[in-house]
Amino acid sequence: MIGRPPADAFTQSAYFGSAYPAIWSFQLALRARGLGSSICGYHLQDHEAAVAALLGIPAGVTQISLLAVAYTTQRDFRPAARPAVRDITYFDAWERSASLG
Repeated sequence: MIGRPPADAFTQSAYFGSAYPAIWSFQLALRARGLGSSICGYHLQDHEAAVAALLGIPAGVTQISLLAVAYTTQRDFRPAARPAVRDITYFDAWERSASLG
């Protein structure tokens, strides 16, 4: 993204929130083609400038994440095991169970 990220949390949510769905969609497209990816962002803490120099990222472009992309050794992708929706969702308050059905 061009420019520096905003300082307040509300605006940051909108700023970065628009990028992550695109990243996720790209990761799904990779997976459909037998490629795997891993989102990387730890470099942003102390090494953003070094990574920008290494990759030729122009000044004024905000790095949100990098994706490591490679062919995978596993080809039989399947849905991951997930907890039941009732165990991880709440209604009207945090940790207040609701009758969903």
